[in-house]
Amino acid sequence: MSATTVPLDALAGESMLAELTRKEIVRYARHPLFLIGVVLVALTSSGANTRSSSLDNVIGPAAGLGVIGLLVMASLTRSSDQIADAAGAVVVGERTRTLALVGALVVPFTVGLAWLVWAVWAYSYWPSEPNGAPFGGVSDGWAYANLVALGLIPSLGGPILGLVLGRWVHRRGAAPIFAVLLVAETIVMQGLFEPLRYPRLIAPWTYFTGQMGVPGDNERVGIMTGSPQWYCGYLLALCCLGVVLALLHDREQPRNKLYAVLGVVVVIAVVTCGLAITGGVQEMMVNPIPSH
Repeated sequence: MSATTVPLDALAGESMLAELTRKEIVRYARHPLFLIGVVLVALTSSGANTRSSSLDNVIGPAAGLGVIGLLVMASLTRSSDQIADAAGAVVVGERTRTLALVGALVVPFTVGLAWLVWAVWAYSYWPSEPNGAPFGGVSDGWAYANLVALGLIPSLGGPILGLVLGRWVHRRGAAPIFAVLLVAETIVMQGLFEPLRYPRLIAPWTYFTGQMGVPGDNERVGIMTGSPQWYCGYLLALCCLGVVLALLHDREQPRNKLYAVLGVVVVIAVVTCGLAITGGVQEMMVNPIPSH
């Protein structure tokens, strides 16, 4: 009885979205840049650092799935629009194409999950040395949250950012330029500069530990302020924000509900970012054991 009440055009739309999502998944999985990114992740996951175990390996998926994923998704978004334009009449609406591209995120996220499984195993198999990190009462949960925030979530965040750029910025070369700017911003906000260590969690990627150094021991490991657990929530809110912004580009569909969702997500992002900054470790900690 309930099946007969579903409009036929709704059923057709769902069927078309499912078919288009499958095609976008295949296109993402076959993209040369994505394959290069997977190789990069594999090459950087062959071992763990004795000072910080697999916490040092987060740069691999962040670059291979995040930064490169930005380029992949921006490329897929442009080609999707070009295919629609070449068809003449608009057979598939922009919102459906955007949702299909969102569905293709399963590809990098699956690789990110595989990396996370390895990283958690490596964290136990190659535990950090006493002069490494974590230390000072920081729990394994702190370490696992680092792996999720800085290794897994970039597999979503980077491609979603590429989707937003593909929808809103149509200038040729915008994605590579933005990728370079993103890397530069990450270098500035990773905690190297002391005045930025407290507010650094506003950035979409940063470190929670590293070789902070002390007088006479430049390689001494330190733990910076903030809560990686709340930072995970903040990053997920940014991912949701990106999806909503990409969907808002379609002016042919009603957008009132999307604006309402946008407002809620912005509030969640602000709150979780504030909790990430003010929660967790609130004083810079330096490992008391010398680096050598």
